[in-house]
Amino acid sequence: MSKKNRLTLLSLILLMIMCLGAMIWFGIDQSEKQIQTEQKTDYSYQDFASKNVQTTDGVLVLAYHRILKEDTTVRIAQNISKNPQLQQYNVDQSTFVKQMKWLQKNKISVWSMTDFIKHTKQRSIHGKHVVLTFDDIDTTLPRNAASTLYKLNLPFTIFVITGKVSSNIDGEQMASWAQIEDLAKHKIVTVGLHTNNLYYQIDNQPVISTSKVSRPVISTSKVSRKEMITDYKKSYRKVQQYLDINSNVFAYPYGSQNQSLTAYMANHGMDAIFSLEPGIVTNDDPNILNKVPRFVVTNSNFDQLKAWLK
Repeated sequence: MSKKNRLTLLSLILLMIMCLGAMIWFGIDQSEKQIQTEQKTDYSYQDFASKNVQTTDGVLVLAYHRILKEDTTVRIAQNISKNPQLQQYNVDQSTFVKQMKWLQKNKISVWSMTDFIKHTKQRSIHGKHVVLTFDDIDTTLPRNAASTLYKLNLPFTIFVITGKVSSNIDGEQMASWAQIEDLAKHKIVTVGLHTNNLYYQIDNQPVISTSKVSRPVISTSKVSRKEMITDYKKSYRKVQQYLDINSNVFAYPYGSQNQSLTAYMANHGMDAIFSLEPGIVTNDDPNILNKVPRFVVTNSNFDQLKAWLK
């Protein structure tokens, strides 16, 4: 190998190391801003089935975030970084495939968003059902999960942060509009909203729930109701513009709700508004579509959920 080629190879190796280091550092830096909140969140759902054994009619809405392949780069990043996007908000691809195949093998009813809304509105939920949802929509969904869902014909809903499309959030690359459009063209896919640009936290609290927003000054001030509504309208219009779709479902970032915004959206286009509070959707609460509970799925908690579904 010539000296020139050796230098080129060395430069490429150094560049790869620097990129990996930057990704890990960025993940650590971002996760430190969330760590206090994340430590308070228990996604184990321990004894969920036994605590809900009397509930025989209901829907589990499952929330996924990242579906990552188990390669060397991912393992190194997970071992070094505290970033929750690489830890509790990630489901390994092989684990995800097993979860989906279990649903099909056991003939678990997986509802589309349309069916879920219809039965919930009519209070006609009988038997046990599942709804699949994905938040944020980074590139791991089209790369690592979508083909399995298509193959098994499992309907799912994607909640898009419209102002962050093609951006990098907490070290994760968001999908492009072209990738989202490719997902949306499938009949089993529903496209929902996840805000336009109110996807961040201040003092470890979701900005949309605390009514605080960072300004181009040192201090912080509150987000007005008008600003939240404007953000909602922007996200709605962008999905119209790029996908020619009128979205009718919304998921709150980090799951934390804002009552004022919920009231507005419920009267202006949204048929269902989702949180990340765990719970079974039943016929008991006539207002449940304004505060739909969801279970965050991890690598380790699916057994707790499927024990109830059996």
